[in-house]
Amino acid sequence: MSDAPRTIVVSYRLPLTLRRVGPGWRGERSAGGLATALGPVVRGGRGLWVGAAGDAVTDADPERAALLAQWEEREGFVAVEIPASVHGGFYDGFANGALWPLFHHFPTRFHVRPGDWEAYVEANRLFRDAVLARLRPGDRVWAHDYQLLLLPALLREARPDLAIGFFLHIPFPASDVFRVLPHREELLRGLLAADLLGFQTWGHAQHFRWSLLRLLGMDSGLDRVEREGRVTRIEAFPIGIAPEEFTRPLALPRVQARVTELRGRGDVRRVLAVDRLDYTKGIPERLRAFRLLLERHPEWRGRVTLIQVAVPSRERVSRYRELRREVSELVGEINGELGTPEWTPVVYLKRSVAREELVALYAAADVCWVSPLRDGMNLVAKEYVACQEHGHGVLLLSEQAGAAAEMGEALHVNPYDVEDSAETLLRALTLPEGERRERLAALRVRVHHGTAHAWAERFLGRLDEASAERALHGGPSVAPLSVPDLVAAWSAARRRLLLLDYDGTLTPLRPRPSDAAPDADLLELLRGLAADPRNTLAVVSGRPAAVLEPWLGAVEGLHLIAEHGAARRLPGQAWQPLRAGADAEWKPRVRPLLDAFTLRAPGSFVEEKPHALAWHYRLTEPQFGEWLARELLATLEGLLAATEVRAVPGNKVVEVRFAWAHKGEAARTLLAETGADLALAIGDDQTDEDLFAALRPEDWSVVVGRQASRARFHLPVPDAVRAVLRTLSAA
Repeated sequence: MSDAPRTIVVSYRLPLTLRRVGPGWRGERSAGGLATALGPVVRGGRGLWVGAAGDAVTDADPERAALLAQWEEREGFVAVEIPASVHGGFYDGFANGALWPLFHHFPTRFHVRPGDWEAYVEANRLFRDAVLARLRPGDRVWAHDYQLLLLPALLREARPDLAIGFFLHIPFPASDVFRVLPHREELLRGLLAADLLGFQTWGHAQHFRWSLLRLLGMDSGLDRVEREGRVTRIEAFPIGIAPEEFTRPLALPRVQARVTELRGRGDVRRVLAVDRLDYTKGIPERLRAFRLLLERHPEWRGRVTLIQVAVPSRERVSRYRELRREVSELVGEINGELGTPEWTPVVYLKRSVAREELVALYAAADVCWVSPLRDGMNLVAKEYVACQEHGHGVLLLSEQAGAAAEMGEALHVNPYDVEDSAETLLRALTLPEGERRERLAALRVRVHHGTAHAWAERFLGRLDEASAERALHGGPSVAPLSVPDLVAAWSAARRRLLLLDYDGTLTPLRPRPSDAAPDADLLELLRGLAADPRNTLAVVSGRPAAVLEPWLGAVEGLHLIAEHGAARRLPGQAWQPLRAGADAEWKPRVRPLLDAFTLRAPGSFVEEKPHALAWHYRLTEPQFGEWLARELLATLEGLLAATEVRAVPGNKVVEVRFAWAHKGEAARTLLAETGADLALAIGDDQTDEDLFAALRPEDWSVVVGRQASRARFHLPVPDAVRAVLRTLSAA
């Protein structure tokens, strides 16, 4: 086998399932969308597919082990053996008892048992170990779905250089729902270790971004998030089907004969629904809507039949058995109350259907009714469109399915609204032929263009770009600070200038600014640095002089720069404005606007400084605060356009101040006054970028907690800053 780099696909299940048949074993191939999409990616030695081969392992079986070894050798399928003691808590427990209902917005069905989380972690480790045991240099890993949310972080910890992609096939929930989940932060961090995160729709990606903001306090751009010196790209990749897998059987004479047979009487319309028997699919709601149609429009009795295919799922779970009973009872009620000897309103197929039979059903159906209560994509909609070669059918599609975002020509319906569903079905049954053909033609173009193969190629291409970007920058685009190198340069310098931001740098960002007063450890650290005659130590802060003076004024030898440089205080002297004669005539125009935004955002407040106004939103609901901050910045830009005052975003703050009052000017002044041959500047937010820009190329600039910056180096948290400063003080 070639040593060329490969793609290692990782999913819960392999596309081959091992089943016991009599005394031996037999492999059954999957015909699912993922197998179709990713088969070419791993075929012919181009990659491996890692996943479970079937039911949980109870006892060692040499025959089974030998068969799995053949799979890996011939097919590239690597079986992960999950012990029965782990599988129950992992799959039936945390994955499908907690993640599945919450991600589909069913919190009342959510449950977690003791030990489920530990089983979930252990199962993810088993998948990690299977991947690591087979990695070659240059391989890339593409992990899939909710069962493996921790896998990217587990792989990244072991192989920091590995190209890792992750795709979530089910919806990502709204942040209010996701926060119900225990261990939610670990799951978010698990995903953030990937180079590329793929979601079915842009809306799902947005939900993920809001959860990052609300639970981890991490803001993100439209297509990426930065964390601890790493970038994770976030994009939507709506999955498609392989249309030829459905159109090829349709050309067979026996399938065409079956289509003719299914159409039977030309005056009876056929409505088709194909689902797994799962509570997310909205089968009871659909049946009630169909009954309502027949009750309100009796003229359709005998003229329309609903063919409901329901594939059994998770039958060992009591809630799924209850759903099966509910559906069977509804079908029985509708057929018993409304049916006749010549006509059965609902034809209920509680089983899986062979591919050729399914294709014939799709082709014969006048309407395909896809109405999940919530779904990541739902490929039934696309399969139906692919099989409608003659263009006479109508797609009735739930607005809660991911497919609705790209299939606008379908008739959309709210699956929870039974009355609206019934009326929309009536519209589908009576839609003029010209409109039916026009809508379906547009849908067919989209389905044949956005295929499963195109989806896989696009994702892997973007993964290559994301991992190449990381490699180009040596991992993070801002390098981690090398403390030994800094100490060496520090020790060799004769005159040193140390410029330190305060909030978010020397102390963590606090909910209220008044809570950030310096502790005894920080004061002692600053005294030690300021006492060295070779050092010029300056705290360059956005805080006003009235705060910095009582907090830090007693530190002998310390320079204080207030309001980003609007005022300064040399050791032992009085405060002086950086520019004399600066007035505050702009404040009466700006203050009412900031007060209005404070009324709109509970928890926000306005801080007035001699030379600035600041709107703080640290205590505001994060999503709402970020949204309002962007609106405020846009409003202030127009209001202040003809003045020398500007609005500047900071860390949970929007500050309005003079354009000339920035940290860069203060840094240039101190560099000129001290003649320092080494300068070290440390800061954490946008206001510190001016400080970094003012330094010389050989100087040391360090950003805290962010990745995109003009700074040369990076530290993760304020505690790390203090540790570095202690080391420098000792040196």
